[in-house]
Amino acid sequence: MVGAIGAAVLLTGSVLAGSVSDRVVPVTVAVEIDVPSVPVLSARRTPVTLSHMARVGRVVRSLGRSLGRVPAGSCAVVDWEGERLGEVAPSLALVPASAMKVVTATVALEVLGVDHVWETVLHGRIGSGGEAPGLWLVGGGDPVLHTAAYPATEKYPTFNGTALEKLADAVVAAGLRRVTGNIIGVDTRYDGERFVGSWPPSFQVVEAGPLGALMVDDGAVFGAAQKPDDPALAAAEMLRQLLAARGVVIDGVPTHDVLPADAPAILSVKSLPLTAVLQEMLVNSDNNAAELILKEIGFEGKGIGSTLAGTEVVGATMEKWGLARDFVVADGSGLSSENRVPCSTFAGLLERFSAELGGLFPVAAETGTLRDIFEGESVAGRLTAKTGTLSGVKSLVGFVPVEEGDPVRFVLVLNAPRADERGAYRPVWYAVAESIALARSTPRADQLAP
Repeated sequence: MVGAIGAAVLLTGSVLAGSVSDRVVPVTVAVEIDVPSVPVLSARRTPVTLSHMARVGRVVRSLGRSLGRVPAGSCAVVDWEGERLGEVAPSLALVPASAMKVVTATVALEVLGVDHVWETVLHGRIGSGGEAPGLWLVGGGDPVLHTAAYPATEKYPTFNGTALEKLADAVVAAGLRRVTGNIIGVDTRYDGERFVGSWPPSFQVVEAGPLGALMVDDGAVFGAAQKPDDPALAAAEMLRQLLAARGVVIDGVPTHDVLPADAPAILSVKSLPLTAVLQEMLVNSDNNAAELILKEIGFEGKGIGSTLAGTEVVGATMEKWGLARDFVVADGSGLSSENRVPCSTFAGLLERFSAELGGLFPVAAETGTLRDIFEGESVAGRLTAKTGTLSGVKSLVGFVPVEEGDPVRFVLVLNAPRADERGAYRPVWYAVAESIALARSTPRADQLAP
C-alpha cells in the first residue's frame, strides 16, 4: 500500500514538473558540484576555434566539389592558415611547363640575393680627338638588356629592362666621335651553348635562344628578318646602330671576340635589382631571361655559367630545403618536358617565399600572361599566379590575397591530353579560383566573443 502511494506521488510529480519546466527554479542540492562559469562550447571560451572553423569550412566544402574537376594524372594543392584545405595527388611529379620559373626565381633569391644586379661594360680608349681604335661591349649576363624600340614588338612588352641607349648616350657624352676599328661583342661570362639540349628543335629561336652572356633584344637585330646565330655579334650591331644614330662615325664592323687585357673599362650600365628582373621574367614568362638567370645561378654557385651548372645548384638548393623528392630540373624556363615537379614541392616554395613572390606574379585579368584570364570573375585583380603551358600541360601556381589575413596558396598542374586547350583548363581554373575566393578574414574571434 505504501509502495503504491509512493509511486503515485512520483508519477504526479513527474507530470507536474513536465508541465511547468520553463517556470521551475531548481532546488539547490546539498552536494557541491563544480560547474564551469563558461560552458565548454561557449563562444567566450572558443572564439578563435569557431572563427577558424567558420572561415575555413566554407572553403573546404567548396573545394571538395571544384577539385573534383582536376583530371586524372594531374595534381593540386590548396593551403591556408597553416592547413591543407584540399589536395589531389600532391606527391605526383609532373611536367610543370613555365611554372618551372617559380623554381628558378626562388633559387635565384637564395643564391644571388635580392640586391644582385647585372652589369654590361664598355671597354676601350677614347683619345683627345674623340677617336677610339675599337670598342668592346662585354656582357655580364643581363637577362633584360634591350633597346627602347623593342618592347613595342613584343607580345608581353618588357617593363623592367635595361636600356642599351643609356650606354650609347653616356659614351657620346664622354666625348666619343669616331670608332676607327671594330665594335666587338664579348660574352665569355657564360658558356657557348645556345640552346638547351632537351628542347624540341621547333622551340629553338622561336621560344628562346640563341643564348649568351651578351644578349640585346632577345638576340634580334633591328631591320634583320631573322635572329643571328650569335647573340654577341647581334648586340655589337645594335650598339653600332645606336652610336651611328647619335652621330658617331664607325669605320669598322661588328664582330665577336674576347676582351684584351689592356682594354680599360670606359663606363657601364646596370640592371635593376634581382626582384625587378624576376618580376619581368614571371609576369611575362620570359624564357630567355629564365635561362640566363639559371646560367648566372651556375656562375655564382659553381663558377661556371652554364645550364648544367645552374641545374646542379638548383638541385642542391632544393635538397637543402627538403623539397627535392621526385624533383627533376632540366632548364630554367620550363620549355623542357624533362622537368618534373610535384605540387607539394611548389606548395613548399610558395610557403617559404610567400613574402617575396606575392608581388612578382602577373595579376588576373590585368597583367602579363594572366591579362586575358579571369575577366569578370571575383578573383580578377586579386589572384596572382605563374602560368605554364606546353602541349597537354597547363599550370597555375600562386596566391589569392585575403583582406587582413594570410593569402591562400594554391598549385594546379594539369597533365592530360589537350589540357592546354581553353575548354579543358579554364573550367578547372575558374572553379578552384572561385572556391578559394570564399576565403575571408571574418568572422574574427573578437566578433564571435560575447
